[in-house]
Amino acid sequence: MAGCAFSDETVFAALRLAAMTREREPSSKAYRQDRFENTERAAKETIEAEQRARREKTKRLKELRLSQQSGKHPATE
Repeated sequence: MAGCAFSDETVFAALRLAAMTREREPSSKAYRQDRFENTERAAKETIEAEQRARREKTKRLKELRLSQQSGKHPATE
């Protein structure tokens, strides 16, 4: 049984070796710039979508309010 036991140092050395040899993301400037631009584009698209949704909601609420003021039922889509 004693022959099968690993010491903590052996385990930690194996983990360090695995961490050093695993494939890492490319760290080139072009890759980082591309990732940055993709993140910026995604953020911009998200903000624009949220703004569109707010405008649509405001428009629907305004139409509903106007239809209630005039005594009509809102048009269902």
